[in-house]
Amino acid sequence: MKTKIYSLTVMTFILGTLLNAQTGTAPKKEPTEPTPASSDNKRILTRLGGKTVPDNQSAENELAVKTANITGESDRTELLKLAEALSYQSRRLKKEADLKTGNEKNQLLAEAAKFEKNCLLKQIEASEIFGAMSQVKFNSNKETITKLIVTVKLEELQMVTTRKLIFSAQNNMKLAKDLREEAYQSSSLPVRLGTMSNAEEKEILALGEQSKAISILYKKPGAGM
Repeated sequence: MKTKIYSLTVMTFILGTLLNAQTGTAPKKEPTEPTPASSDNKRILTRLGGKTVPDNQSAENELAVKTANITGESDRTELLKLAEALSYQSRRLKKEADLKTGNEKNQLLAEAAKFEKNCLLKQIEASEIFGAMSQVKFNSNKETITKLIVTVKLEELQMVTTRKLIFSAQNNMKLAKDLREEAYQSSSLPVRLGTMSNAEEKEILALGEQSKAISILYKKPGAGM
């Protein structure tokens, strides 16, 4: 019975290793000289078709934005599903290790740690895609706002509110970039993922504020995004 359990564990680990190799979980190299987040020339690798999107420009066109978002969301969803599977295997091996002693216990814990590490790498990769998608959306919204704000006539109070939203969105997006750069300075995967999660929150805030600004400019709720 013990032999069967051990064989199943080994097979599971091999499967996880193969999945890891196929989906590319190798950690990204940390930049030796990070480009300042405030630089207008900084370019962000979107991972969507290998394209790069400048901070101060929109995506090529509406279709490009839509296609990038669909592709990115699909990849992100698959990565998160794989991360959950890896997390499950890690928890299962830890639970099994609780019933063992000596070398067998240590081996199970070591295998669990490998699954846990791969899980974190997948979650980080998914967060990177989220950041790239957010940048594409932010750029597209920024172009829409720039066009509308010079053509739409608003009351003074509405214009003040709109400009506050625009400023806050830009500030939150900059904070998100700073957090993502900070994340790569950490050698701890849990810390890196946690910092990236904080960046995602800022990105969501920035996009939400842009959406509100566009809604005011369009003079109808729910416009934009």
